[in-house]
Amino acid sequence: MQLAGSITLQAGLGSVFVMIVSLVIIVLMITALKINPVYSMLAGAIGAGLAFGIPPSNVRVYDAAGEFVGLQHGVIQTVIQGFGATIGNIGIVILLGCTIGVILEQTGGALVIANSMLKLVGPKNASLAMMFSGYLISIPVFSDTAIVIMAPVARTVSARSGVPLIACLGALNAGIMATHTITPPTPGPLAAAGTLGVDLGIMFALGAIVAMAYSIVAWVWCSTFCAKKFPRADVVEGIEPLPQGKKLTAEDLMIKTDKKLPSTLMAYATLLVPILLICFNSFGTLGADPLIPRHMHGFSNFIGHPIMALGIGVLVAFGLDPSALSREQIGKWFNKSVDTSAFIILATGTAGSYGFILRVSGVGEFMGQAIAATALPAIFIPFFVTLLLVLSNGSATVSLITGSAIMYPLLPFLGLSPVMVALALTAGASFFYHVNASHYWVVVRSANLSMKEGFFNVSGGTAIGSIGAMTAVVILNMFF
Repeated sequence: MQLAGSITLQAGLGSVFVMIVSLVIIVLMITALKINPVYSMLAGAIGAGLAFGIPPSNVRVYDAAGEFVGLQHGVIQTVIQGFGATIGNIGIVILLGCTIGVILEQTGGALVIANSMLKLVGPKNASLAMMFSGYLISIPVFSDTAIVIMAPVARTVSARSGVPLIACLGALNAGIMATHTITPPTPGPLAAAGTLGVDLGIMFALGAIVAMAYSIVAWVWCSTFCAKKFPRADVVEGIEPLPQGKKLTAEDLMIKTDKKLPSTLMAYATLLVPILLICFNSFGTLGADPLIPRHMHGFSNFIGHPIMALGIGVLVAFGLDPSALSREQIGKWFNKSVDTSAFIILATGTAGSYGFILRVSGVGEFMGQAIAATALPAIFIPFFVTLLLVLSNGSATVSLITGSAIMYPLLPFLGLSPVMVALALTAGASFFYHVNASHYWVVVRSANLSMKEGFFNVSGGTAIGSIGAMTAVVILNMFF
C-alpha cells in the first residue's frame, strides 16, 4: 500500500484550456483587482485544481483488480503539498540570502561592491557588469538566492550611475537565469545530463557558450527596449546620482558617504565565501577521481549545502562593520531580513502550489508529448518540450527532469548527439517565466517592481534569452 500522495491525472485539450484560463484569471486578480499575489495564486491554485478534476478531498484509489493502492490527495492537500515542497527546498535559503543582502546594504558593503564595479567598467556599462556578475554567481548558487543577495548591489549601481533600474536588474537576472538553467552543477542541467548520458565536462563547456548567448541577448533586451520603456533609475537613501554635463573622473564614479565603509576584501568575501563553498562541493565531488577525497564527502556536503554556506556567509557579513556589532544591531538586521523575506517566501510557496497543481494535472506532459510526436526538425523537439513544460509548471528544474525523461526513449530516432538534446532542453527550460514561477516573484519583490515591469523584465527577458540560447544550440549542432 502506498502512502497518501498526488496522482498525476490524464490531461487533454480541456486541461490546456483550464491552464490558460486560470493564468488569465490570476493575472487579472493581481493587475485589475489589485489583490495581493499571494492570495491571487492561492485562489487560482484551488480553482484550477477543482477544474482539472482533482477531488475536493482525499479519495481511496484501487487498481484494476479492486485492490486498495493508496490515497489520492484532494485539492487542498495538493496545494499544501506544493507549498511545503517549495518552501522546504528554498525557504531557509531565501531567508539567509536576504540576511546577507540586508547586512551588505546597511553596512555599506553593497556600496563598496557597486563602487568597484563602476570604477572598473564605467557608468555607461553598469548593466553589463551586472550581467557578468549574475552569470558567474549563479553557476554554483541557486537563482533565487543570487537575486536576493545581488539585488541591493543592482539598486545601488542604478541609483549612482543613473542607468535605469530595469536595465541593471534585468541584466543581473539575465546572467543568473542563463547559468542556472543551462550549466551544471545546478540540479536541472545535471539531471538532464545524467538522464541522457552526457559527459558533465562537455555539458559544462558547451553549456557555458549557450548560457553566454542567453545572457547577451537578454541583456540587450533589458538595456535597450526595457530601459527606454521604464527609464527610471532607482532611488536609494544616501546615494547621490553622478553629476551630469561634465567629463567624469575616476573619483566622480565613487559613491560618497559620511560613514566608514567596509574594506573591498570583506565586501567581496561576504559574497564569494558561500559561493566558493557551494562550488567547491559541487565540482570537488564529481568524477571518478574527485578533487575532494571520498572520505571527506560527508563534511563537504555539509558545509557546501546552500543553507550552511549562506549561514557561514552571514557570519562573514558580521565582519563588514565590527564596530557596529551588538546584540541590538544583530537583532535589527535579523528582524529586517525576516520582514524582507516574508513576502518572497509566501509568494514563492503559493507559486509552488499553483505549479504543483499544474504538474499533477498532467497538462505539461500532455503538451510535451504532443510536441514530441510532431514533424518538427529534430533539434527543436526538445526545446519545445521544455518550453511547454516550464510555461505550465514554472520550474526549470522540474521541466528539465520531466523533459529529459520524455526525450530519452526518442534519442535513437532523432539523429542528434545526446549533448545537443540536453542543451536544447535547457534552452527551452526558462522561456517566459511568469506568475506561476517562484523566481518571478523573487525578482519583482527584491526591487519593488510593478507587475508591468516584471512582465517586461523577467518574462520578456527570459523569453528573449531562451531564443538566444536556442540559436546558439542550432549553430553548435552543426559541429557536434
